[in-house]
Amino acid sequence: MLKFEEMHPYHDKVTLIGMMGTGKSKFGRQIAKLLKFNFYDIDHMIEKEFIMSIKELFQKYDEDFFRKIEKKTISDLVLKINKNKEKAIISLGGGGFDDEETRDLLLNNTNVIWLNTPVNILVQRVGDGSKRPMIKGNIRDSILQLLKIRTKYYSLCHNQINTDKLSQYQITERLINLISHQGNIAIK
Repeated sequence: MLKFEEMHPYHDKVTLIGMMGTGKSKFGRQIAKLLKFNFYDIDHMIEKEFIMSIKELFQKYDEDFFRKIEKKTISDLVLKINKNKEKAIISLGGGGFDDEETRDLLLNNTNVIWLNTPVNILVQRVGDGSKRPMIKGNIRDSILQLLKIRTKYYSLCHNQINTDKLSQYQITERLINLISHQGNIAIK
């Protein structure tokens, strides 16, 4: 059993990636607090800057506009974290890792961890999908379609945690182990 207060992080910059509903923000915030890291939620940062939800941004502008803002927000954040030598955990929106330049930036500057959650659990967590701009029509079909596109990008991560069959404590423990370990060992 891990004693969180005894952990000495090796990776001081971490990015959590994965589909909506995987727990990136929840676990990122929790791990950051335990390890005394700064926590950044990209979607929240964009919502705060534009004073509207991601869904409203998609509706008022479009996905291309959002992706440009998302890319700039991530790039500016990584530069700031590096400049200030911060210990930080970044929670990326589900599609934030799709862009090649963003992917390269994060892979070269942070330890990228994919929280991989089965579709049936994602469907339960997303609910009616009303707050999720990428969900259109049938929720399960929408998630499957997005996963089909995104899995090829997610799989380029440094580490992966398959969250099915794991308790919240076990996910937290594995994340802390990955952050504290001196190498990138895939946990599958």
